[in-house]
Amino acid sequence: MRRRRLLGATALLAAATPALAMHTSGHPPRIYMILFRGETDVETGFRQWFRDNRMDAEFLVRSVDMDVARVPALLDEARAWRADLIYSWGTPVSVAVAAKEFNIPIVFTMVSTPVAAGLVPNLASSQRNLTGVSHVVPARQQMIAIRNYRPFARIAGIFTPNEINAQVSMREMRAEAERTGTEFTVKALPLDDNGHPRADAIPDIIKQFAEQGAQLVYVGPDSFLASQRKLLTEAAVELGLPVFSSVEAALRDGRALFGLVAGYANVGRLTAHKAAQILYHRVKPAALPIETPGSYSYLVNMDVARKLGMMPPGRVLQIAEQIR
Repeated sequence: MRRRRLLGATALLAAATPALAMHTSGHPPRIYMILFRGETDVETGFRQWFRDNRMDAEFLVRSVDMDVARVPALLDEARAWRADLIYSWGTPVSVAVAAKEFNIPIVFTMVSTPVAAGLVPNLASSQRNLTGVSHVVPARQQMIAIRNYRPFARIAGIFTPNEINAQVSMREMRAEAERTGTEFTVKALPLDDNGHPRADAIPDIIKQFAEQGAQLVYVGPDSFLASQRKLLTEAAVELGLPVFSSVEAALRDGRALFGLVAGYANVGRLTAHKAAQILYHRVKPAALPIETPGSYSYLVNMDVARKLGMMPPGRVLQIAEQIR
């Protein structure tokens, strides 16, 4: 597999038209940011892009703390604040925002499957007052990355059943597993009486995978599991199970063994570029395609590899970013 680095999309963004000093209304634009579980490196990259391009903007940041029922009240605040643009993080938040607000332009980010989630009819145009950025490497390339590490015969996937993105990810990876003759077992997190996923069930599910002979745990784009990345990956490592993650956080802030990812900061920069096109250059959101950053990184956690006795082969070492 050819090495793909995080800087691929950066050159494109740096070539953007130099920023105007002010929003067309004569004051800095107001960007209302609705997050799922607090700030991430996506937001760091988003704001840094504005600074690097000398674009002035006001940011008001709110988090629903994994409870999308809070979105309507936050949208009321965004309107009262006279936001010029709404930034929404993740599939659950973005779906909730798009269901309620279309007078204010929306730019979503960290949405793995925007078509399947019902946000857009296709990636060329939303045909509505929103656009955004996806962050997940296609399932086929993820499977190639897995098989380049070693030929795992039995893979187990865990996901949150009330997240559309997680459902689609598991379906796509199951199809890839069938194509390659790999056994793929899927287990959904149980929900409590209020319909919320139960984090306390994660260790037991990982234990079941180990007892059933799984050789690898697959974690796809899943907002709730991302918030539980340390619990999940540490439970797996303690049982001798490696974890492949399709998102960066479980590798840099967890104990996943390896993954093929689009870097969070780069996702944020591409999202900022789209926001600036709307705010400064009056481009209609529907005219901006939904895109994924043009480069991916193959990450390997070398400390976990040593702990599990699963050092990467030479062909992976040649292309991977080694982290600790």
